[in-house]
Amino acid sequence: MEVNRVCEICKNVFVAQKTTTRFCSDKCRGKNGKLKERNAKIEISNAATALSQKKEQKDVFDDIKEKQFLTVKDASILLNMSPKTVYRLIEREAINAVQFSERKTLIRRSDIERYFDNNLKEIEKNKIDPKDEITIYNSYTMQEIIDKFQISNGALYNIIKRFNIPKRNQGKFVLVKREDIDSIFT
Repeated sequence: MEVNRVCEICKNVFVAQKTTTRFCSDKCRGKNGKLKERNAKIEISNAATALSQKKEQKDVFDDIKEKQFLTVKDASILLNMSPKTVYRLIEREAINAVQFSERKTLIRRSDIERYFDNNLKEIEKNKIDPKDEITIYNSYTMQEIIDKFQISNGALYNIIKRFNIPKRNQGKFVLVKREDIDSIFT
């Protein structure tokens, strides 16, 4: 029985003695062993480098956590933003900062926390429940939709469910905003 193989190292065709033979000679088998060793050393080195970088980042972040006054670079690391974005926030006066010189700007940690608190309050204030916008004056009842667009009750409910259209119960009627329905059927 002759089994033709291609050597994994030198890519030459050879006749193998067994079906599991991978290399044409002892020289190629030795090269493969050295290649495995080299790759293992590279992996160990890369893992050690990644671990040390991670540790450095953790140490930097821990140092930043303890500071009361932050540089723009520290604030950008803490906020996970670019320094340019932090400068834009300072220019818009969203974050208070003191510029001691052309190259030294400091931000109080409490100002950053206040920035977040104000934005969270603003978001909560602007958050309007879509169901509160639905009134009898700007909405269709389900029966009006069925009559106007010649659609079955089941099909209408499927459309409302598929497009996540908000609806509101008003007494014995179910209301849906006109603009939502019109945008689908026109």
